[in-house]
Amino acid sequence: MKTQAKLYQVSIEGTEFIFDVNENDTLLGGILRAGTGIPYECNAGGCGSCKYILIEGEVIDDLEDSTGLRGSDKRKNKHLACISRPQSNCVIRIKPDDQYTPKHRPTRIQAKLQSIEKLTHDLWEFQFVSSQPACFLPGQYAKLDIPGVVGPRSYSMCNNENARGQWAFQIKRVEGGAASSILFNGPAQGIEVTIDAPYSIAHLQPTSPRSLVCIAGGSGLAPMVSILHGAAKAPQGTKKPILYYGARKERDVISKEYLDRIPEFNSNEQYIPIVSEIEPKSKWLGAEGFVHEYLKNNLGNNCQEFDYYMAGPPPMVDAVRRHLILDRKIPVEQIHYDRFY
Repeated sequence: MKTQAKLYQVSIEGTEFIFDVNENDTLLGGILRAGTGIPYECNAGGCGSCKYILIEGEVIDDLEDSTGLRGSDKRKNKHLACISRPQSNCVIRIKPDDQYTPKHRPTRIQAKLQSIEKLTHDLWEFQFVSSQPACFLPGQYAKLDIPGVVGPRSYSMCNNENARGQWAFQIKRVEGGAASSILFNGPAQGIEVTIDAPYSIAHLQPTSPRSLVCIAGGSGLAPMVSILHGAAKAPQGTKKPILYYGARKERDVISKEYLDRIPEFNSNEQYIPIVSEIEPKSKWLGAEGFVHEYLKNNLGNNCQEFDYYMAGPPPMVDAVRRHLILDRKIPVEQIHYDRFY
């Protein structure tokens, strides 16, 4: 007989917030499911945004070492809410933040893999279907529990919410990766996963009057495609959105034909792929270099008139953010990003 998971009470010091959190859930997940917001970003222990102090009680951390937590943090009894699971009633010290309060509270849904589309040699789109509606905002991501893989994997949706229960993810192959070995190498069709979603505040802001600039690297393309689909339903300003895509090599560039499926999007006018490593005998005639370097030389003088959405590897996102904020003086409230650790 399966033992029912225990519920523990978690309270935030100095507030009236008290939550019941499942012993198998993270503190972050439990708090968001209760409808309250605390700061977070990567949901994987990498960024340190959800750092808190454990005042009372006991927790277990999914990762013994994580880049988001330093040794000095541990000595001060600091933990990360995204990888901490309660083992008793707890009191924590962290400041709630209304901007992180979820519009759609994260829920766990069972879904089955329906189809696979190869976008590049190592970036494929996987479409799952669930019996429940897919509820999320353009640009958000999910945590997937895949059979045979220890721990969840975070992937962004590249479609928009729908009543049909369709969830589309762009996933990049990782050599030797546990999830990759199942999704890319085997007969994955029909595999059943648990989707825990949605997460992220780097989603489309539909009430903004400004037009969009989307900047992506690698599988960071997925949330940008979702945002562009969402923007087509509620157009931003009068200018057409622009998509900059940083690829390592020419073979990593996403085809124009794929992007032309986005309503109101013309890849010839709105898509700028940038390749950082040009191989010998390459016939590449497009933009070259790193994304932030290209923007330094090519972003227009009217750049403060746009909202910026970014997703991809942390070095790329951080370099672009520095350029936009320090060099271009873009207000921070116009910049929305997720870093993929």
